[in-house]
Amino acid sequence: MRKEHKEIQRWIKKKYSKHFDIYAEAIDGKNYLPDMEKHAYEPDVLIKARDSNKINYIIEVESDPMRKSIVGASILADYSISMLKRMKPTLIFVVYLKEGIKQIPNFKEKRKIAKKYCKNLNDILVYSVNDFKKLKL
Repeated sequence: MRKEHKEIQRWIKKKYSKHFDIYAEAIDGKNYLPDMEKHAYEPDVLIKARDSNKINYIIEVESDPMRKSIVGASILADYSISMLKRMKPTLIFVVYLKEGIKQIPNFKEKRKIAKKYCKNLNDILVYSVNDFKKLKL
């Protein structure tokens, strides 16, 4: 795991820990969805509501995502969430390397495909690390 990958996860945990329960792979260990026994998916960060323990956001920190990997990760996330029931999180890809950030406009078409089939996700978003840091979750 690259240094930047870990730093972004630490930043997310520090920024949002006041309002959410944050599970960051680089700090807390693997996140298994839907559970430890049947895990089909291991996201980088899970952001859960404190009052209900529901997953609000799933975050994938990417150095240089390929269009296929965005669709593939979206399908795995959707499948895993379907097994958990009663929640509809937003999946967010955070891209941090310059080469990957240049590709973000190319993901719009692939996001449309993923969103068409991923009925258990509220939304699928792709941000550069700088744009993500401006967001309010």
